[in-house]
Amino acid sequence: MIKIFSFLLLLAGQYIYSQISYYSWVNSYLQINSYEGNTNPDAYTAMMSGNGNFNVPFWKLSAKLKQPIMTNDGQYTMPGNKVSLHPVSASGQADPGPTPGISQIGMPLNVVLQEGQEVFLVPKSNATLYNQPAQNNGYYNLQIKFSLTVMGGAYLGNYPAWIKFYAPVEFTMYDQYNNVIGKMNHIFELQIGTLSGTPPVDIPELSLTFAPSAQNALLEFNSMDDYTNGVSVTYNNALMVKSNTNYQIKLKSLQSQFTSSYGNSIPINAVKMALNSATANTSVFPISLSASPQLVAKGNATQGNTVYYDVKYSTIHNDEIFINAKSDDYSATLQYEITPQ
Repeated sequence: MIKIFSFLLLLAGQYIYSQISYYSWVNSYLQINSYEGNTNPDAYTAMMSGNGNFNVPFWKLSAKLKQPIMTNDGQYTMPGNKVSLHPVSASGQADPGPTPGISQIGMPLNVVLQEGQEVFLVPKSNATLYNQPAQNNGYYNLQIKFSLTVMGGAYLGNYPAWIKFYAPVEFTMYDQYNNVIGKMNHIFELQIGTLSGTPPVDIPELSLTFAPSAQNALLEFNSMDDYTNGVSVTYNNALMVKSNTNYQIKLKSLQSQFTSSYGNSIPINAVKMALNSATANTSVFPISLSASPQLVAKGNATQGNTVYYDVKYSTIHNDEIFINAKSDDYSATLQYEITPQ
């Protein structure tokens, strides 16, 4: 008898929650007066609210820089990866309470914007939006506050004093099946004042980007041969790196297991990951996935060029974990990180 099941690193499907709504607001203005950059501690607030009984698991929240950060006349542009969002606090009301905090939700503490691409402030919540009020139509809300940082660096000196940039960001909340619960557009205003201090020297500038086709990776078991031989999938030129210094890439899972909406699970280390690059002066290190950060690649400064990595996910042959697993869709979220060596 052949079992058929699949797991997604980011799950897709069809279902809509009508009980929950998403709304957000911003304190959009930030002035930068130093080469060290600056932070707006109350830049963006997301609110999920609803009435009555509901239980919304594995929800997600993303941010997408819709176009380059530029001045109104288009004469100057600020790199999108100089701006990042950070969760500050989570509060609200529920019956029974309390509402989940940042650590319970499982949120990256630093999310760098990428031009034209979604990045996830909440990749896949570990905490459900849950309300079972004693009275009909009892109210629920969860507010998550984010700060916004403009990274410091010598690049700030390339702009005239008192120039203002505009960063249009689209925020989207999804349910566990990638159906849109709500969407909001906001514009952040970033003004460069008279900069104090001395321009820093040799500030590391690193960029790591995923091709859209590789952001939702899928391993699928469809035949007995798949269980016997294992399965694999490779995304060519999926990971793109630029760096002005020697760099290293680490990978971790934001969850300790692959899980399904039916409560089934598979150990995260049952899946292997390996990078490959044809570029000289790079080293790669195949791993089994883990909730702890693991080194997966090293490389020299790219000298203004882009280094491309193929990404391969795989399983071993005759793995009893998959042979004994229940047929289902399993998912987990992976986080790649680039830092100087």
